[in-house]
Amino acid sequence: MNRQLTAETTKTQFTQLHQRNIPNTENLRKWILEWSELSSALAEESARRYVAMTCDTKDKPAAEAYEFFVSNIEPIILEETEKLQKKLIRHENLIDLENEFGNWFKAVRTDLELFKEENISLETELNLEIQKYQKITGAMSVQYKGETKTMQQMGVFLESSNRTEREEAWKLLTARRLQDAEALDAAFDKLFSLRIQIAKNSGHENYLSYIFKAKHRFDYTPQDCKNFHESIEKIILPLYKEILNSNAKKLGLPKLRPWDLDCDPYKLPALKPFKNGAELISKCKNLFNRLNPQWAEWFGVLEKENLIDADSRLGKAPGGYQITFDKSRIPFIFMNAAGTDRDIYTLLHESGHAFHQFAMQGQELFAFRDVPSEFAEVASMSMELLAAADLSDFYEPADFRRSRAYALQDIISLFPWVAIIDAFQHELYARPNHAAKDRKEIWLALQERFDSGVDWSGLEEARSYLWQKQLHLFEVPFYYIEYGIAQLGALQVYANAKKDPKLTVQKLIEAEKLGSSKPLPELFAAAGIKFDFSPKTIEPLAEMILDEIRHNS
Repeated sequence: MNRQLTAETTKTQFTQLHQRNIPNTENLRKWILEWSELSSALAEESARRYVAMTCDTKDKPAAEAYEFFVSNIEPIILEETEKLQKKLIRHENLIDLENEFGNWFKAVRTDLELFKEENISLETELNLEIQKYQKITGAMSVQYKGETKTMQQMGVFLESSNRTEREEAWKLLTARRLQDAEALDAAFDKLFSLRIQIAKNSGHENYLSYIFKAKHRFDYTPQDCKNFHESIEKIILPLYKEILNSNAKKLGLPKLRPWDLDCDPYKLPALKPFKNGAELISKCKNLFNRLNPQWAEWFGVLEKENLIDADSRLGKAPGGYQITFDKSRIPFIFMNAAGTDRDIYTLLHESGHAFHQFAMQGQELFAFRDVPSEFAEVASMSMELLAAADLSDFYEPADFRRSRAYALQDIISLFPWVAIIDAFQHELYARPNHAAKDRKEIWLALQERFDSGVDWSGLEEARSYLWQKQLHLFEVPFYYIEYGIAQLGALQVYANAKKDPKLTVQKLIEAEKLGSSKPLPELFAAAGIKFDFSPKTIEPLAEMILDEIRHNS
């Protein structure tokens, strides 16, 4: 961490760039790349402070260091970047670099259109409010069987073959979350109001139109998202209901309850693939060694340089992510492993992101190493499908088939959840003056629309607050539809790999090397897949997965 970083030194570096004389195209290109390196260094500093804070939410100095960056450095970055963007766009030689940097120039023009100085302080306040939300969720734990357990560690008991234990664990977790329901509602209200104001300041009537531009969604529209929701409702939801009905019959139940969703339908004990994070990393290393020499090399770097924080522990923020130290061009993986089957897929998923970052190391421009989530998640989800085809280090054949069936069922279940979360946001931001009670009604209406047949009787309060489990709603609004779009891309990669695995992986890595230098449809095409989420793409892929579930069940 750079202890010498100050607002003054940061501003000076930007000022020097802004005052630079740029007489020709060659100098313009050099200036762009120098700006890119400054952005990379600052992004790495932010990332390292974020990692320190999330790895231990009780670490006061780490929290203060991150807060300092958010409050004192990020406002300067926003303000000074806007000045450099204007200098760039006005340069008479800009057109000479259109072929090389055109995709970035388009994003810059959009950012300039949205920029308003009064939003700088609001963005700072937004980031600090997100940190408060993380402290609420990071502090959640329960007492179970005489021990203090994190919410993630309790996941083991949700997979138990003992239904009483599952129900007990689920209700304990739910009760703990409901303790903070009002605090989380208040946190969301604050974040929501800030975002509405930012959109208004930028000249947008609603946050939806603002965020689509801010996210540079040039290749699809809000209506495309709504069409996607309908396709999921008509095509995927019936398949998901079929799977859950089948699982209920196997368990000898008329209907599944919420605590029956993560257990083995044949009442077998929960899978125990590893004891701790070190063992998880070691076994995944063996897996990548067999799969692909490039992936093996990259994972070796992650292990050697201690770039994976795997184990769940008290005080650690929930969830998992991959973040990049941009100046160093190296990725970092954060997760909360608790010894469950799903932890394997989490590490494979985040490794897919990390390998994507390694692949982009040759991209000189900082902006081109920031990939649209719609394709970034193709890399991670493809890794889950491709790498998890061989889990011999973790399981004997019978247990492997169980793991495979669980993972494939998760893919089917993901689509309705994506549709619910995305539709929920569309509804919320269409009602900028809604209250917490309205939010509950909107959520429950969507739960009914995408009802999968799970029995929630007597658990209505818990169901009405399920949305609070989804951190994206608080931290990164409208970041969720990408998972659905990307999952379709990953399933196409997987289908291609069945025919020619070597060529499929080669194409995927080559597409990843492009970063965000090309539009989304071109990135998908480079990977040998289509950027399409219409029924004609969804139906055959869903049937492929359902066939595999039947084969492994």
